[in-house]
This record gives sequence, C-alpha cells and structure tokens, in this order.
Amino acid sequence: MQPAKGYRYSMDPFVLCSRIPPPCSGDRILDIGCGCGIIPVILGYFFPQASITGVEIQTKLAEIALKNIINNKLEQAVSIINEDVNNINPKSTNGPFDLILSNPPYKKHNTGRLNPDLQKAIARHEITMNIQSLAAKAETLLRHKGRFMIIFPSERLPDIEQAVQATSIYPEWIRYIHTGQKKTPKRVIFSGRKDITAPKRILPPIYLSSSNIIDMNILPKRINS
Repeated sequence: MQPAKGYRYSMDPFVLCSRIPPPCSGDRILDIGCGCGIIPVILGYFFPQASITGVEIQTKLAEIALKNIINNKLEQAVSIINEDVNNINPKSTNGPFDLILSNPPYKKHNTGRLNPDLQKAIARHEITMNIQSLAAKAETLLRHKGRFMIIFPSERLPDIEQAVQATSIYPEWIRYIHTGQKKTPKRVIFSGRKDITAPKRILPPIYLSSSNIIDMNILPKRINS
C-alpha cells in the first residue's frame, strides 16, 4: 500500500536493499524516513533473523507503513516508529544499530520547485532533515563498526562525503547507478563504517533500464507491498 496521490516510492529502495550485506542473526537495522515501509517490508522478508525498525516523521505514511507490516505478517521482525528521527537516541531504541539505511530527501531546501503536496515536498526536499543532520544522527545511532548506507543523486556525492567528514563514519565504498549502459549515473549508493578507516573503493556500476534489469540480482523475487 502507498498513497494514491502523495509520495510514491521508486526503484531506489529496491536497488539499495539489493546491496545490503546479509546481517547476522539478531542484528539491528534502522531505516530513516521509511515512508510507506517499502524498505522494512523487503528486509523483513529477506532477513527475518534481523530486528528491523522504520522511522517516519509523517503520520499518514507511518500508518500506511504499519499496515504494510501487518498485511505482510512481519510484526515479529519489523516495527514502525512515527517520530522525528532527531528525537530518537540509542536509549529510546534499546541500544545502537548495526546498520542504518536511508533513501532520504534528495533536493536541497530552497532549490527547485517545491511541490504543493506537503507529503511529496517533505519526502523530496530537505525540509525536516538534510544530509548533514542525517549523517550526524546516524553516527549517534550506530554501534562501533556499524554501517551507514544511503542512495542519493550522483551529483550530490560530494555533499555526502562532506557530511560524514564531520562524523566518525568513514567512506567504505560507492557504487554508481545508471539507467542505461551509455547514460551518465543518476544515483549513487554510499556505504560508510563507524570508527573504521580504509581506502574508499569504487565498486562496479549498476545498470538499469525501463525495459529490463541488466543486473538480474537487483529485484527481490518475493515481495507483497
């Protein structure tokens, strides 16, 4: 389920989820800005041994996310929090997380046309959280050696790297995403680790198109949403 006219998810959550290393049993995963719950649903199916939490500031979207979790019978693995992530800390979430994911708002505040639909505007523009505050919050919620992964427009990679420079999260690898083999990358996945420094790796690109998925491991084979 997702809003008929509000913010609707794209391919980004599927691409991001396809690059997640399999968690260990009992690992705790947090999705910041979970929207209708698409990422928690995917992770709940594929990693039922993990404890997954989605946090969403918008009440209507959080309610839809909870319905999606219930409809997919994932209540044992997934929980949804309707809250501003800025108000969340390790104590309120029963400890730090092993992995934090986000498909965050990708447009800088006061740039481009602001959608008159407030739900879409908050999901697309950095109104309630920008990339700097997201990285800072991820640092406080991650355990030692925890991983932080986001998918973002490729042209904003410098903003991601600048944001994590102010934290103890260090770049691990990046991976560009193309909508076709001869097209410039539209998105990039950034993975960083808390308290671990190592040379940043640039992994092979991912290629997508409207007619087929060139990387056949992109889409999960089983999903109800």
